[in-house]
Amino acid sequence: MDGKEFTVSEVIDRAGISTHTWIVFVLLAFAMIFDGYDFMIVNSTNTYVAPTFFAEQIASGQPIAALTGSLTTWGLLGMVLGGAVGGIMSDAIGRKKTLTIAVIFYGLFTLPQAFAPDYTFFCAFRLIAGFGVGSCIPVVTTVFSESMPSKQRGIFVTIGMAGMVAGWVIAGLIAAPVCSNPVSMIPGLTDGTITLANGTEANQNWRLCYLIGALPVAYGIVLFFCMHETPHWYANHGMKDKACARLTQIVSATRHVDVEFDPNLLIVPPKPAKSGPAVLFSSKFIVATCAVWSAYFVGQFCVYGMNAWIPTWFQGNGFTAAESVTLQTWNNVAAIASNVVCGFISDGIGRKRALWIGWVACIVAIIACSVFVPMFPGEAPVNGAPLAGAAAGNFVPCIFLMLLFGFCLNYAITCVQPLMPEAYPTTLRNTGTSWCQAFARFGGSGSSIVLGAAAGLAMFQHDVNGTMTNNWSMVVLVLLIPFVLGLVCTLLFVKNTGGKTMDQLQKMQEENPLSETDGNARFWIMIAVVIINFIGCIICPLVIPGFSKTAMALPIMLVAMLLPFIYFFVFGIQGLSKEKAAGVEKM
Repeated sequence: MDGKEFTVSEVIDRAGISTHTWIVFVLLAFAMIFDGYDFMIVNSTNTYVAPTFFAEQIASGQPIAALTGSLTTWGLLGMVLGGAVGGIMSDAIGRKKTLTIAVIFYGLFTLPQAFAPDYTFFCAFRLIAGFGVGSCIPVVTTVFSESMPSKQRGIFVTIGMAGMVAGWVIAGLIAAPVCSNPVSMIPGLTDGTITLANGTEANQNWRLCYLIGALPVAYGIVLFFCMHETPHWYANHGMKDKACARLTQIVSATRHVDVEFDPNLLIVPPKPAKSGPAVLFSSKFIVATCAVWSAYFVGQFCVYGMNAWIPTWFQGNGFTAAESVTLQTWNNVAAIASNVVCGFISDGIGRKRALWIGWVACIVAIIACSVFVPMFPGEAPVNGAPLAGAAAGNFVPCIFLMLLFGFCLNYAITCVQPLMPEAYPTTLRNTGTSWCQAFARFGGSGSSIVLGAAAGLAMFQHDVNGTMTNNWSMVVLVLLIPFVLGLVCTLLFVKNTGGKTMDQLQKMQEENPLSETDGNARFWIMIAVVIINFIGCIICPLVIPGFSKTAMALPIMLVAMLLPFIYFFVFGIQGLSKEKAAGVEKM
C-alpha cells in the first residue's frame, strides 16, 4: 500500500466486481435456495399433509382451516427464535460459523418430518428446523452487504434473495408431481391412503419431499471448507491482521497481484456505547427500526399468508390439487423476476421511491386477483359436483394473475432487504437485520392462521352447488389493510440510503447526536406488543374451539395485528421529531 489509512469498504469498493464477488454470490445463493425449499415445502404439501393428520376432523365436518394454516406457523415461529438468536450469534462468533451451523441444523431437523406419525411430532420438528432457517437468512443479507461494492450492493442483496424464492419454486416443482403420483413412491413410508378436500384419494408421497429437505446437511460441509469470514467482522472484533489478509485475497482475485495491507493503517469504526437488541429502539435508531420493521412485517404477513393458502384458494375454485400447487409455483416464479429487477430499480431511483411504488402495485394486484380469479374456474369436482361454466382454458388466465401478484408482492418485500443492513452500524448490523426479520416472520407465522380463521367467518362464505364454502377471493382483500399501512409507514419513516458507501452510512450514524442507550423501555413495550399479537393471532384461533365463529374473533385478530402499527406511528413520529430538533441530516 501507499502508507495511507484505509477502511474495509474503501478496499472492497476499489476492487469492484471480481472472482471473489461471484464466489461469495454463488455460495450464498445456494444457501438461500436450500433455505427457501425448506420453508416453502410445507406450503406446497399442506393440502396433502392436513388430510393425513386431520382425517377425523374432516370426517366429522369440523373446520380445519386454522389447523392447516398452523402447519406453516410452527416453522415460522422457529424462524422467529432462530433469527433473534442467530443475529446476536453472528455478531459474536462470526458470519461463517453461524451460517454453516444454521444450514446443517435445518437440514438435519427437516429429515424427521418425513417420518412424522402425527401433527404434534410434525410441528415440533418444523419448529426446531425453523430455528436454523431463521438464522440463515439475516446472515446471508449481512454478508452480501459487507462483501459487495457500494454501487452494486442493492443489486446483489436482492438477487441473492431471489435464491430463496428459487427454492420456493423448486419446492413447488417437486411437490406437485411427487404428491399427486398415484403410486406409493417409497413402500413402507409413503403407503396409506388419504382423502383430499375435493374428495379424491392420494398416497402419502408428500413424505418424500421432506427427505429431500435433508440435503442442506451436505451443503453445510461445503460452506465450512469454501466460505470465508468477512473482513468487516474481523476488523470490528480486533483481528485487523486477519481482516487485512482477507482484503489481500480479495484484491488478488481482482487484479491478480499481491497487495499487502498494513493492519496499523486500517481504520475501524468505534464500537457503540451499548450493544444488544434494545439499542435498535434507542432515539438514534428508532426511526430506522420503525421503517424496516413495519415494511418487512407487512411483506412477510402477506407473502407467507398467501403462499399458505393459494393452493386451497384454487382448489376451492375448481382446480385439482396438483394444478393449485402449480399456480402457487407460478406465483413464486414471478417473485424471482421481481427480486432481480428490484435491485436495479432500488439502486437507480432510490430505496424509498422503489418501496412505495411496490406497495401501490400490491394494492392494484390484490384487487385484480380478487375480481378476476372467480371468473376463471377450474374443472375439478368440488364436493363431488363439477363447477358450472368451467373451461380448460381458464388455467392460463389464472397463471397470469399469479404472475402479476407474485411479482408485485415480492418486489415490495425485496425492496426492504437492502435497507436493513444499511440502517445500522457494523457492530449492530446482523443483530438489527435478524431482529427485523424475526419480528416480520412473527407476523408471517400468524398470517396463515389469521387468514384461515377469517375464511371461516360468515362474511367470507359463499354458496357453491348448495354447499357453503370459504370465499378466498374475498378473504384476500383483507391484505389491503397491511398494504395501505405499509405504504403509509414507508412514506413517513423510510430514508434513502442507496448509493452511499458503508463508510458514509457509518459516519452519518456516528454524527447523529441522539442517545443510543435509552431504548430499554421502547424495547419492552415492543415485546409486550409481540406477546399480545401471539395470543390474539395464534393462541386464540388454535386453542379456542370454533374461535372463528365467535363474535369476538374478528375484533381480537384485528387489534392484535394493528397494535404493532400503533407502536410504529407513536414512537416513529416521536423519533422523527427528536431528529428534527437535533438537526439530524435527512436522506
